[in-house]
Amino acid sequence: MGTKIDLGPNGFIYPMPVTLVGADLTAGPNFMTVAWITRVQPNPPRLACGLGKGHATNIGIREHREFSVCLPSTDQLAVSDWCGLVSAGSGADKAAMFSIFRGALEHAPMIAECPLCLECRVERVVDLGSHELFVADLVATWTEERFLDEKSRPDIEKLRPFTLTMPDKRYWAVGDQVGEAWSVGRSVGGQPPAE
Repeated sequence: MGTKIDLGPNGFIYPMPVTLVGADLTAGPNFMTVAWITRVQPNPPRLACGLGKGHATNIGIREHREFSVCLPSTDQLAVSDWCGLVSAGSGADKAAMFSIFRGALEHAPMIAECPLCLECRVERVVDLGSHELFVADLVATWTEERFLDEKSRPDIEKLRPFTLTMPDKRYWAVGDQVGEAWSVGRSVGGQPPAE
């Protein structure tokens, strides 16, 4: 093993999923590229995303307490990057780049071109200083039959999501499956004790 090197406190999780977060603003639907997002609990299903306070998207989320999380495929790489480069606050109409649909929530616009979209209702907002952490309950998950496996579960090979690495600022396609979760570890230490 080599010697460990301290890179300082500004580390990142590798990789981070690229999503498009949708919210209704006064001017209409808006989408923002977000990679600081994760599922945080199973019951009720809940996720959290961190957004810098200066974003117009935050205003819409705080006002309506609803938003969407759309997972673009590699086909939407360029437009997803563009949504992170321009601001609705400076007049960019990012929604014009997409076909918009709505589900159960009135103020959670979703992108039809994205293979998977989640509707979210804000449970709480945590002030982090420069950022806000939006903790939200998942209300509905939208996809198409063509993106599901034989057991009607989302199929990552069909979804074709992509990820972001920082601080090198690069996008990556998802690679090969390397094992079965809650299974491959049994080869190391045997059957775990019952909980």
